[in-house]
Amino acid sequence: MYRAAILLFALLATTANGQAGGCIQSLSLGTWVNPFAGYKSDITKLEIREICTAETVPHIQVKTYTACAPRDCTWGRAIAKETSGNRLTVSYNTFYAKRTVTVSINGRRMDAKVLDDFHDSRKPNGNRSFVLWKK
Repeated sequence: MYRAAILLFALLATTANGQAGGCIQSLSLGTWVNPFAGYKSDITKLEIREICTAETVPHIQVKTYTACAPRDCTWGRAIAKETSGNRLTVSYNTFYAKRTVTVSINGRRMDAKVLDDFHDSRKPNGNRSFVLWKK
């Protein structure tokens, strides 16, 4: 009985540790930068990582950074939906708007499109596009 308990514990520990790295196969994982960002609210960087723990369902988390002064601002972290092997969509509810970022990857290049859906109906909604590169 004692040996069975130890074997079960070892098996669970191995499964949890094995899950911690590489549980999600996606070309999007990593840090992506926009070297040409300059205007306020331009996307400057996306950090895309996998979350694989025993407490959660494996998922992709995205943290979006935008141009601010004196340092970049962030829209926070959100869970992405992977629509195909090279396309992700993630949404953020910011102070002024709901922002939906859709990215597609081609090698080391990422095309990011942002839909700004402003809470204030007097402000027109907009679409913006950015090119980011794998760091």
